Amino acid sequence: MCGIFGALLTDKTTPDRKSLALSADLLQHRGPDANVIHSEPGLGLVHARLSLVDVSSRGNQPFWDTSKRYVLVFNGEIYNFRELRAELEAQGQQFISNSDTEVLLYHLIRHGAEATLPRLNGMFAFSLFDREQGTMLLARDRFGMKPLFYGLSERGFFFSSEVKAMRPWVNIQPDLSSVHAYLMKFGGPTKGRSFYNQIKSLAPGTMLIREASGEINDRSFFQVQDFIDENENERLKRMSASQIVDEFDRLMTESVDAHAFADAKVGAFCSGGVDSSLIVAIAAKKNPDLALFHANVKGHWSELDPATALADHLGLSIHAVDVEEQDFVDSIPKVMRHYEYPFTYHPNCAPLMMIAQLARDNGVKGLLSGEGSDELFLGYPWLGRKQITDAYDAASGTIGGLLRKIPGIGPIMLPDRMGNFQDVKDIANGLEILEDQLAVSERVKQHPFAQRDPKIGWTLDYLNHHLRTLLLRNDTMGMAASIEARFPFLDNDLARFGVNLPGKHKLKFSPLVFEKAHPFVRDKWVVRAVADRYIPKHLSQRIKVGFWTTVFQRLDIDDAFYQSDALADLLGLSKRQIARLVENASHDLRLRLLHLDIWMRTCIQDEAADLSISRLRDMVEIRSEKVGPAPSRKSNRPRSAASAPV
Repeated sequence: MCGIFGALLTDKTTPDRKSLALSADLLQHRGPDANVIHSEPGLGLVHARLSLVDVSSRGNQPFWDTSKRYVLVFNGEIYNFRELRAELEAQGQQFISNSDTEVLLYHLIRHGAEATLPRLNGMFAFSLFDREQGTMLLARDRFGMKPLFYGLSERGFFFSSEVKAMRPWVNIQPDLSSVHAYLMKFGGPTKGRSFYNQIKSLAPGTMLIREASGEINDRSFFQVQDFIDENENERLKRMSASQIVDEFDRLMTESVDAHAFADAKVGAFCSGGVDSSLIVAIAAKKNPDLALFHANVKGHWSELDPATALADHLGLSIHAVDVEEQDFVDSIPKVMRHYEYPFTYHPNCAPLMMIAQLARDNGVKGLLSGEGSDELFLGYPWLGRKQITDAYDAASGTIGGLLRKIPGIGPIMLPDRMGNFQDVKDIANGLEILEDQLAVSERVKQHPFAQRDPKIGWTLDYLNHHLRTLLLRNDTMGMAASIEARFPFLDNDLARFGVNLPGKHKLKFSPLVFEKAHPFVRDKWVVRAVADRYIPKHLSQRIKVGFWTTVFQRLDIDDAFYQSDALADLLGLSKRQIARLVENASHDLRLRLLHLDIWMRTCIQDEAADLSISRLRDMVEIRSEKVGPAPSRKSNRPRSAASAPV
C-alpha cells in the first residue's frame, strides 16, 4: 500500500529534509496519495501512501501514538485488523482512524512484537521507533509479500521498501558475490544478501531490533515449515474428498472476502488460468462490478479467449492490454529500475507491469492475484511426474556410484561430470536455497506423517526461495504503476490447510487425464474441484500457461552491446577480455551479461531508460520462433569509437 524509508544517524544530527524529500520522490510510485516527511535529531522518516483502507488523511503516516513516544511507518495490509481492533477496544483502547495502521501500532505497544507478529494475517513491512528507548523495530511478513531492505554506513542505519531510496544516504555499489552467483545461474538473493554491497534484505518472518547503542539483533518469528501441523493433517485425513472440497471452498471464500475489502477500488488479475479464475468467481459474488485485467501475450500462448470466456460467464467487464514480443525487450530497463535485480529468472515481468498500468488508468488501486496456488497445491507441470523422475534419478545415481567404485576403470567409464560445481554454486548463492532445503528436511524428519507424504516437503520447498522471487516480481511490477497486489491463496489458515493437505488431494491419479506433461495425474485437484462449482469445466480444467514467453531465448545480441565500461568495470575485465568471453559464451550467459549491463547502468549508474532502450533496439533482435538458436556472432553493424574493444 505504500513505500517507507527511515534513517537513524549515528551523530544524532537532524537528517537533511532535502535528502529525505529525494528519498520520498524515489518512492513516489509506491504511494502517490500522500507523501509525508518527518525529521528530528537523529531520526528521519518518509512515507509515500497508497490509500486503500481509510483513505482520509487520518490514516496518513508516520503514525504516532497519543503520547508521542512511538512512531510507526508501515507498508502492507492486515486483513484481520478488525478482529484485532475489537480486542483492543475491549481493553479500553480508543482510535482516531479506521485504518489497520493504527491497530498495528497499538497492538505492538500493548502486547509487544513477540505476541503481535504471529497474530497478523496479511502482508507487511514496517518500522516502529521508540523515542524513549532509542530502539527501532523492523519486521516483515511470513512469506515476504512486502520487501524491506536495510543498510549500514558510517552515517548510520537505514531501511527502505526499495534500495533506490537509500541513494541519497548510502553509496550504492554492486555486491560481487551476488553478481558471481547470478552468472552461475542463481535466480537472485531473496533474504539476507541483496545485489547491493552493505545492503541486506530482511528475511520473511523475521524481526530486527536496532538498539540505541547501534547493536543489531534479528530473530525469526515464523518460517514456512512452521505450518506443519500433525493435528491438522489428521483432521484432513479423516475427511472424505467431498468434505475436503467443502473445506477448501469455505477457506477460499473467507480469504477472498478479506482480501477484497478496501475503501478504494479493487480489481483482479485474470490470466485465464484456474487460480485467478477461481478468485474472480468468488469475488464476483459480492462485487458484481469487479473489474478484470488481462495481459494478452500475442502469439501461441495467448490466453485472451479463456479470460474473455470467464468474464462473459460471470457477466463482468475485462480490460486487456496487448503484449507484443518487442515489449519484452523494450521494457527491460524500466522493469530493472523497479525490480532492482537482473530478472532472467522471471522474463514475464513485462506483462504484469503493463497490467498494473492498465489497472491504474482505470482507477483501480489493488488487484487480487492467484500467486501461491501452484506452490501450495503443486500446480507446476513437472511435479506431476516428479515421483517417477525422482525414482529414476535415484536408481541412476546408485548404479553410477557403484560403477565409479570399480578400481581403475570406474572413473573412466563414468566420470563425475558435476565434480564440485554444485558445491561452488551453493557457496556462491550464499547457501540460501540449500539452507531452506535443509530446514524443511529437518522439520519433515520430526514428523512421521510428513515423511510418509513427500508432497508436504515439495510444497514447503516451493514456498521458500521460488515463491519469494514471485512475490518480489508481483510487488515491484504492481507498485511500478501504484498498484497493490493481494494474494488470497497466502492467507494464514489457507496456507496451513494447503501444507498439511494429504498429497492425494493435490496430485490425484485420474485415468481420464491425458496431459502430456503428467499423464493420468490431475494437478491442483482440490483447486480445480472447487472451481468446478463456479465456472465451466473447460475453464477450471485448463493447463497452466502463465504469461509464457520464449523471447529471451530468441534474442540475437550484437557482440558490440557488451563493449561497455559498465560491464567491464563490474567484472574487472578489459574490453578485449569481455569480447573473448562473449564470443565463446552460451546463449544463457550472453543473456545474463546483457541483464547485468542494464542493471549496472539503470540501478547503479542511474542511466536514463531511454538510453538503454535505444541501445537495445540498435543491438538486439528477436529471432522467429521457427528459427533455431543462433551462435554468438561478431557485429556486422557500424560501431562507434566508444564501443570498440580496446
